[in-house]
Amino acid sequence: MNEIKDYIRVTDVLFPFSGLKSIDPLILQRAAERGTKVHEIIEAIIEGLGTPVITPDVDGYITSFQKWMPKKFVQKPERFFCNDLMLTGECDGIYDDEEGDGLVLVDFKTPVNESKTWRLQGSAYAYLARKAGYEIKRIEFVKLSKTGSAPKVYIYEEDFEMYLKCLDVYKMFYKNVQEENPLDYI
Repeated sequence: MNEIKDYIRVTDVLFPFSGLKSIDPLILQRAAERGTKVHEIIEAIIEGLGTPVITPDVDGYITSFQKWMPKKFVQKPERFFCNDLMLTGECDGIYDDEEGDGLVLVDFKTPVNESKTWRLQGSAYAYLARKAGYEIKRIEFVKLSKTGSAPKVYIYEEDFEMYLKCLDVYKMFYKNVQEENPLDYI
């Protein structure tokens, strides 16, 4: 069994490049808590466990997700591990494209704006998913709406080479710096 503490997390590599370090930590913590709540509810819906109690602070995001939802998800993969790079990551889901194009790796987001790091995050997840045996054909990040309107879907071209450059920089400058990154869902 892989121990997560022995691996570098995909999102930890990208955190120094996200620009989030300049945001008030309390605001980031609240956003992370909201994102965690949204992701837990979405996971329950996808897995057919029903819809848990939805509080007003996340209601719009769940409504937004349900407007996008008509996808058939494959069983949610476990956390991915790459022993070669000592890298780990966990996407939010994989679904089979209705047009038959193949498997689409998807990640749900709740912030107001798109992040420049999402494309690289998706590229790393797609790499890890392929190593685990998933034939990923496309990367989608779904930015859910706070107000419940239709989400904005970002389809990203992969750029794993750029991610690897960030990984190299991270290893050189940040790896041994002990900072907690509560922003997995931002």
